[in-house]
Parts: sequence; structure tokens; C-alpha cells
Amino acid sequence: MIIDDIKNFLVEKNLRPIAVNAERISLYYQDREEGYYALLVLDCPMGSEFTAQQYQNIKRQIYESLVRNSTKRIYIHTILVTENTSAASRITEKEAESWIIDTGSFRLIIYENQRYDFIGIRRAMEDFLLKEYLPYAENEEENMPYEAIRPTKKSTLSRYFSPVNTSIVLLNILVFLVINTLLPVRTEDILVTKGALSWRDILENGEYYRLATYMFLHSGTDHLTNNMIVLLFIGDNLERAIGRWKYLIVYLGAGILAGGASILHNMIEYNNIISIGASGAIFGVVGAMAYIVIANRGRLENISTAQLVLFVIFSLYGGLTSQGVDNAAHIGGLISGFILAAVIYRRQKKSHIGMGGNYED
Repeated sequence: MIIDDIKNFLVEKNLRPIAVNAERISLYYQDREEGYYALLVLDCPMGSEFTAQQYQNIKRQIYESLVRNSTKRIYIHTILVTENTSAASRITEKEAESWIIDTGSFRLIIYENQRYDFIGIRRAMEDFLLKEYLPYAENEEENMPYEAIRPTKKSTLSRYFSPVNTSIVLLNILVFLVINTLLPVRTEDILVTKGALSWRDILENGEYYRLATYMFLHSGTDHLTNNMIVLLFIGDNLERAIGRWKYLIVYLGAGILAGGASILHNMIEYNNIISIGASGAIFGVVGAMAYIVIANRGRLENISTAQLVLFVIFSLYGGLTSQGVDNAAHIGGLISGFILAAVIYRRQKKSHIGMGGNYED
């Protein structure tokens, strides 16, 4: 049976089983230096074997039991093994610390708001399901949630390139190519001048659209390339962590607020200059990522607090020691992104579960 194969797979991945005196409930753990990681596996083929309240009671009991036996921070993640994904998703209410294994199509389902990985087993589990079971399900067509990550050949690119962030990168490249290759030089100058940040034009002429257009304009190939490389890496991680629409809000919101910081600074200093580039919005993405890494206690996927701090320090230092860099936009974007993430990102609280022999209804 697939549930037995999954249990064996987890043991092979160095997860140690914990005896639980309850049907359809299995518990595994890894004891690491940074914390105690527990993986709860619920065998619910019909999706109605547990209610949401029962599930929360199970988690609470397990958590309380683990806390009594460990002084480390407890991390708990749940995997539902089911053929009825719609019903099963109501058990955990699609909380961030849960996944579903669909035994009908033999795929791992991870919703948009859910943890992308847990102790490094996601990719191995997807490969395990592909190798062991997918050949038997080649002719089955299942209606899957649009936000699910499905380990098929068609979804390979989506594992590495998130849709909104990739679209923003492509839009920046397209705008640059159109302006710099298809338009006459004079037209190019007019477009850049008309779309750039300028506190006089915004405040005196009411050209507020510049707060949005400036972040899609770049001064040259190097300017564009440097910004897009950083955005591809950081932006992809952020979008996976918070979802596409929240990511779009952070990117555009931080970019606009970064532009506001820039024009405020230049107005106070009476600098009659214009600014272009996506770096203000990108610093907003970095700021948002910093908040989320902190909210996730120091790490998210392959990014740690130390890595982000070093990136921010080197980036700001490079800007402060270089000519022609809009540091006000960078700092404004960084702070704005952090604040926006604090407002819109709600990290699911760890479910508190326990290892009791019975669970309450």
C-alpha cells in the first residue's frame, strides 16, 4: 500500500518513528541542533476520517508531549495521504504547515500559502512518487487545485520560475529592448525623461504616474542585467513564500514608496535630478524577505538571515560609495518592503499536537 511505502520512505530519509497508539496516525522526527522537527502523517483515504477540530486536538497533544521531552524549539509539519484531496484539505484548512499526497494521481500537492519545503524532503518525495507510482497513473486525469505544485514534466519550469516575478523580469527586459532597439534615440530620450522620477514634475505638474513607470526603465544593459539577476533570485523565493498576489503588492507597493522616498529626499536637498530603475522595488523585495526570514525564525528555503544581512550591507555600501545611485530609493524601498510584509504576511502558527492514544472529537 502507498501509505506503507511512504512510511518506509520517511525512515530511509533519516526520520525516526515515534510510537503512537492511534489508528491512521504516524509520527516521525529529526532531532537537529537548531530544533526538533516532527512530521505527522495522517492516513485519510476518504478525506473524512478526521475533522478539523480533531486534527487540531491531535496536534496540540503531540506538541505538549514533545515539549515535555525536549528543550528545543518544536517544528511540526503534517502530510495528509488521501484520494479525496478536496475533503482532506478541509481537515487542515490548508494551513501553512501541511501538504497533501494525492493517492489517486500520486502527486504531492502544496498550496500557494504552504511551506515550500520541510527538512529538505519535498524534492525527494516528489521524485519518489514520480518514480514509484506515476507510471500507473499516466492515463488518469484529475482536477487539481490551481495553486498546487504538481511534479510533472509540464511543471518543471514552475519549480524554478515563479509566474509573477518572472513576468516582471520579462516586462523589464521587453521595455528596455523596445526603447533601446526599436525607437529612435530622440524618442528614447523623451520616454526616459517622461517616465523617470522627478520631484518637480510629480509635485508641481501632477505627473504621479512616474512613481510607477520609473521602476521599469533602465539606463543601460549593465543596469538592467544587475537588477534582473538579483530580482530573479530574491523575488522568486519571496513569491513562493507569500503567494503571487501578495508578492505583486509588495513589489509595486515598495517600488512606489521607494520612489516617494527618493522625491522627498531630492526635494529637501533641492536636487534637480531624475531617477530610473527597478532597484527601489528590488530593495523592497529584500526588505520583505528579511521580515519573512525573521518570522520563520532565521531561515526560509535556502536563504538565511545572515545571507540577507550581508546582501543588504554590501548593496547599501556599494550605493553609498558610488556616484549616480539613488540611495534614498534603496533605503526607502528596503524599509517599505519590510513594513508591507509585516502587514500582509501572516505566518501560520505552529499547530500544537500531541501523542496521546486517543484524540478528542
